[in-house]
Amino acid sequence: MTSPFQRHEEITIEEYVTFDDDLRRSIEVIDGVAFPREQRSRGHQQLGRRLANALEGAAAKFRQDLGDGAPCIEVNTEIEVVLWEVPLNIRIPDVVMHYCLPATEWVTAEDVLIAVEILSKNSQRRDRFHKMADYAKAGIPHYWLVDWDEKGALIIEHYALVSDGREYLQVGISHRDRDHPALNLTAPIPLWLDWDTLEIAAQ
Repeated sequence: MTSPFQRHEEITIEEYVTFDDDLRRSIEVIDGVAFPREQRSRGHQQLGRRLANALEGAAAKFRQDLGDGAPCIEVNTEIEVVLWEVPLNIRIPDVVMHYCLPATEWVTAEDVLIAVEILSKNSQRRDRFHKMADYAKAGIPHYWLVDWDEKGALIIEHYALVSDGREYLQVGISHRDRDHPALNLTAPIPLWLDWDTLEIAAQ
């Protein structure tokens, strides 16, 4: 198979599914063109896992509080999200809260409640401009940017789509040294998040 980085034609969804799993985990597709993903550090991965666990706990409480009428919500780290198919755009957010789907179905932008990107030295511009614009255009209602240090999460920026859609407005920013809790939200689900749950430093 020709490397996706050597192709001259746009990658289609039908071709993308023929790529092996390791290759798919290592790339994102932007306007039909494959781009390599940067390597995540251990701290970056640990913070993503801590955040996913916290969101998963909030989703479980939400379902418990609402009972049988609650929608099924799941949380994953680094999964493919199809923003749109023509031209093909597939992003892999660090953390994703989305409606439950069968394992055989793609997670699309319509399924996503929150997309989270954890900032790194080389991803600031991409996460703040390119990905933010793509997620807004695709209609993902909530977008978080998380900055961090050796202790854990340091700053959480919360963006939400404005009423006419397709553009984000910053609705909150919290700093570990100033604001407590880290997050206290009512949408898309009730969520109280403390900084302690996002620590990655060895105890």
